[in-house]
Amino acid sequence: MRPKIRTGYPVTIHGQAFTKVGIVCDASAYDTRDTLEVVYVDAAFKARRTLVVWRNDRFEWSEPSYPGVNVENDPDYDLYVTTVKNGRY
Repeated sequence: MRPKIRTGYPVTIHGQAFTKVGIVCDASAYDTRDTLEVVYVDAAFKARRTLVVWRNDRFEWSEPSYPGVNVENDPDYDLYVTTVKNGRY
């Protein structure tokens, strides 16, 4: 069953090599395309924005080979960066 998701909710992003937790920053395409825009922290502790897709009863990377856009210094994503870096979901 597909979960109900809103902006600011934490989601677990599953991948073949690793699993991450991210914060939803845009859920507008969730109802139509099953995709979310998520901010997560990469291995270098840099905040990145990427797309995840609901597939096989879980959220997976939309493009596993693409890590996403760096949003460390983007003021539009400051709240999400702070939340995900502090681990306060």
